[in-house]
Amino acid sequence: MRLLVLDGSRVLCHLICRLVPKDVEVEYTASFDEAMDVLVRHAPDAVIVDVAPTSLPWHRFQEICCQHDPPIPVLFESCVVDRPEDAGLGTLCECSDFLAKPYHPDQLRDQIDRLLGRHDEKGSPTSARYRSIH
Repeated sequence: MRLLVLDGSRVLCHLICRLVPKDVEVEYTASFDEAMDVLVRHAPDAVIVDVAPTSLPWHRFQEICCQHDPPIPVLFESCVVDRPEDAGLGTLCECSDFLAKPYHPDQLRDQIDRLLGRHDEKGSPTSARYRSIH
């Protein structure tokens, strides 16, 4: 299972690597364009996105994820805005969710479990394989 993390810094990715199950490969990208390329070239099973800057076409990113067959679950998170509308997402589609910072790591772990379809597999944080696409 592959989880794509889009974040301008690696801080979010390092936290996610500590929270996901060991069998999940975490793929990191720092730019919107790289993430769009991954979606088209080799779609991941789920995506976590830090929506900064808010001027990027996040609504289009969300559309691509939701229209993929099967839909790609995506979690948008931000320390800049409190609502998806303020990030340019508009109304979230059914495969998308939004988490505003600050949040507790347990909240992020719960969101990751939902993204990966692991609602019942709670447990202690585990490490994951990590790969940067730079």
